[in-house]
Amino acid sequence: MPLTVRTTRKLTGIKGVRGMVEMSDARGVPRRLYDLETRENRAAPRRIAEDLLKQLAPRLGLSLDLSQVRFDKVKKTLFGYHVLFQQRHAGKPISGAWLRVDIDPAGRVFNVQNDLIPVRLLAQGDRDARARNSPDARPLTKVQALAKAFQAAPVARGGKREVLHAELMYGTQQSKPRLAWKIVVHTSRPQAEWKLYLDAHSGEVLTRCNMLKHKPARGRVFDPNPVAVLDDTTLTDKSKIPDNAYVEVDLPDVAPGALLDGPYVSTAPTRNRVRSTGRRFLYRRGKRGFKEVMVYFHIDRAQRYLQALGFTGVLDRPIGVNVAAESDDNSAYSPGTHTLGFGTGGVDDAEDAEIILHEYGHAIQDAQVPGWGEVAEAQAMGEGFGDYFAASFFAEVKPALMRPTIGNWDATYYSADDPPALRRLDSNKKYPKDMTVDEHDNGEIWSASLWQLRTAVGRPVADRLVIAHQFLLNRRARFEDAANALLTADRQLYQSHHAKAIRKIFIARGILPNPQRKHRRAGQRFDQ
Repeated sequence: MPLTVRTTRKLTGIKGVRGMVEMSDARGVPRRLYDLETRENRAAPRRIAEDLLKQLAPRLGLSLDLSQVRFDKVKKTLFGYHVLFQQRHAGKPISGAWLRVDIDPAGRVFNVQNDLIPVRLLAQGDRDARARNSPDARPLTKVQALAKAFQAAPVARGGKREVLHAELMYGTQQSKPRLAWKIVVHTSRPQAEWKLYLDAHSGEVLTRCNMLKHKPARGRVFDPNPVAVLDDTTLTDKSKIPDNAYVEVDLPDVAPGALLDGPYVSTAPTRNRVRSTGRRFLYRRGKRGFKEVMVYFHIDRAQRYLQALGFTGVLDRPIGVNVAAESDDNSAYSPGTHTLGFGTGGVDDAEDAEIILHEYGHAIQDAQVPGWGEVAEAQAMGEGFGDYFAASFFAEVKPALMRPTIGNWDATYYSADDPPALRRLDSNKKYPKDMTVDEHDNGEIWSASLWQLRTAVGRPVADRLVIAHQFLLNRRARFEDAANALLTADRQLYQSHHAKAIRKIFIARGILPNPQRKHRRAGQRFDQ
């Protein structure tokens, strides 16, 4: 689900109705009306609901005749009644676009939940569709759509598929409708029930979710690492780590079986993988399976966070991970194989969640811009983004002195700093004077800029802008290109609400020109 910025205020201007309204700033309409006070009403629940909706129609972005919604059913509940309506567009239902009116036994409406798409966004979705597809383009046939769906719902040799549902309807992306095939496929080997939405014309997988529910697998992890959890910088690779440095967690959607395979991560590239027929992966460091659990849990959670921010098509597939790829103290993402490999020199890299997410950051960028990093500044942004992604994800659960740093556990092997750290995100480095030949050093210019942005606008907005702006770049992007792309992303997502803060940060870093100076000082280019 996309991240929705919300504001709450009193409901006014509706005759005979008092209460509170929670606005969806993304859609510009009320998402929820609650604590409502209305008069008793002996009319049928459907009639009560429709009368109120006609009053609310302008605020909900609907026409007064409610022609965009179709009554579905009245459901009796402990509270009284739920009256449900589903939205339709161009004669087809819109998945997830429901409106629910809650009515107590005396006929008083007390709550309204609105997930409808306003008319203006329906029109925008139609314009986007015309831009994507040629005028004479026809949707995929059911047979063609099923072929695409089968590619997204793989089975092992001897496995079978069963189509449970196939319907041409509208899905939603960024609050706009998109004609799609909704297909539900049950598979054996592995046992799964995939609900898929495919673009009706291209067959692109818009969303994929395993609906089959199993008893969740359990694991034991560091979150993010023992140095941060215990606030103890004296720990080393040889230290005995106490029990309170670990936490037991659910491992979501681990496929049926005894291995760590899921919708967003698989440890298949790891030799001699651990198996647990009881789905209990409760290891401590030093045991072979501990690192597999670490990468599964932290990558899975990071991917779900990306989707919560609205990025449903970025690496939403299993990424292969080798937790013992090399004996050196080094880890990497391979664009050729689309896999992650972690080193075992010093503190094993897969034991530190910030190292895991730094490398996953490289995979994210490569998924957004294949071949990312053909020039030095793009390479630096790759390292800087990986540092930012890891630091931002864990900042709120770390001691204050460690927040602008990453790799505090991994770095105990080689860092004499206090706290030990792979790198910091609060440097005073400026562009171009502090550029070197090392992309990791140069990445500290970029990560420090993003860290300042996070401080200025808050984590959710900063994370969303940082991920989104990368779609606007190419593999040879420079710092200035990226700063301008952040301004564009802010204009598209937040009506330039944060533009002043963005410009201030990147002007001070030397990345954007200062408009108060007639000429920008020429600096050496490092991307020749």
